[in-house]
Amino acid sequence: MEVDNFNQALQEALSKKQEWYNSECLQELLSQYRLLHTCVRNLYESFLKKSLIIPDPYRLDKKISSIVVPESSPFAESDIPNIFGERFSNYETMLDYICTYFRFSVENFNLQNVKQLLDFNNVFEWDDLSMNNAKMNTRALAITINSAKNGAPNVVQSMINDSVAKCAQALKAIGKILNELGVFQRELYKGGLRKDLFEHPEFNKEKAAESPEAELAEIKRLYSKVTGKKNFYNDLVNEIIEEDHGPNKEAKQAAVLERLAITNVTKTETKKKTGPDPKEMLMQTVLAIGACAPTLIQLHAKLSENFDILFTRKATLWNKLVAILRKALNLKEPERICQLPVKDAKTGVERIQKINVTDFVTDLSKKERVYTGIASKGNEYQRIESANEDAVLSFVNKQISELQSEFVIINSFDAYFKNEVATENKAKVKGMQIELSALRNSIINANKKRSDYASFKEESEQMRKLGITDNV
Repeated sequence: MEVDNFNQALQEALSKKQEWYNSECLQELLSQYRLLHTCVRNLYESFLKKSLIIPDPYRLDKKISSIVVPESSPFAESDIPNIFGERFSNYETMLDYICTYFRFSVENFNLQNVKQLLDFNNVFEWDDLSMNNAKMNTRALAITINSAKNGAPNVVQSMINDSVAKCAQALKAIGKILNELGVFQRELYKGGLRKDLFEHPEFNKEKAAESPEAELAEIKRLYSKVTGKKNFYNDLVNEIIEEDHGPNKEAKQAAVLERLAITNVTKTETKKKTGPDPKEMLMQTVLAIGACAPTLIQLHAKLSENFDILFTRKATLWNKLVAILRKALNLKEPERICQLPVKDAKTGVERIQKINVTDFVTDLSKKERVYTGIASKGNEYQRIESANEDAVLSFVNKQISELQSEFVIINSFDAYFKNEVATENKAKVKGMQIELSALRNSIINANKKRSDYASFKEESEQMRKLGITDNV
């Protein structure tokens, strides 16, 4: 193939491949990272609940602006709560950054970022979680997971096992995409040089065509002037020269174009034709709601402890006598009522809300059971899945609304306990900001999925009114 013809075919292939990455492949990559983050967050919260790791007190204050790979140096098993706890916390925080702030476009996945992400993926070997693993990070994770499952209810053990399996599965898919993306970025670098440097008016094509040495000299002569501070990759420049001057240059050119071919065109066309299933989009929202279960369980435990501290009475002779009489007469304990100051998020106006603690905690327990059943795709999930779309949407709307209200109440309780608990007991109060942050993120995630569903339904309805259907 002539050099000019090859360059034209190359630029067309690169453009199509880049469009495909931005519209499809990188969205799948983001989806896999979100799955990984959800599972890692569930495990992190389980570790905290059993006090297996010591939370980083500055976790919520860290400002992240780029991909940072957590430390992998060896440490003693006795330091697992501190050192592993900090590294696993950093791992979860970085996943949150990747899923929330990192831009999933080819332009942002340069060779350096791809390498950073591949290194990040290797911080823990999810497919080889052994307590004898040579890498201390992975060994510490395996030990901590084993401790978290020890004595835990079956549903928690199932959640942990499922999270680990899905982490390994997600990272396998992520690794495949990133490796392929790394190959594409190499071709994009080479194609960029051919486009920007070879087409530059000062580039002497005739001289470059004389020999490999002459082409290399021309590239080096203009490289800095054309590309600025862009890295010079010797191996990739040598590949360009081999493709132009090598004894089997035509085979190498064909191999480049073959690497850039989009292999799942049929799948893409089918997807565009049929579109996503709206019921499946709703069920993904239901699963996002179910992902709140571990966080609610942790909040429930801390709330119960804090309520016990709040309502603790001094062991005076009179209080002891009242307790004996109540027990002798088989009288119920007085209701636990809190006059809770709750600030309206929109108006900022504070109002007093009467909360029956027993009823509030009971409702929380019911939600835990339902959400746990959803997360494990048990009977609750099956029952919802078998309902019609309108009923599922009604369930989703109700749960998100209630979760938002409960978040506001629990957040208000966090401040209430600190103010109302007796001075001598304040140190015993359990802070809930880590769990509240996790719950807020889960609600945001569920809300986004619901919005995606609503947008898709609205767009489909508009298309139907215009007489355009998926089968056109």
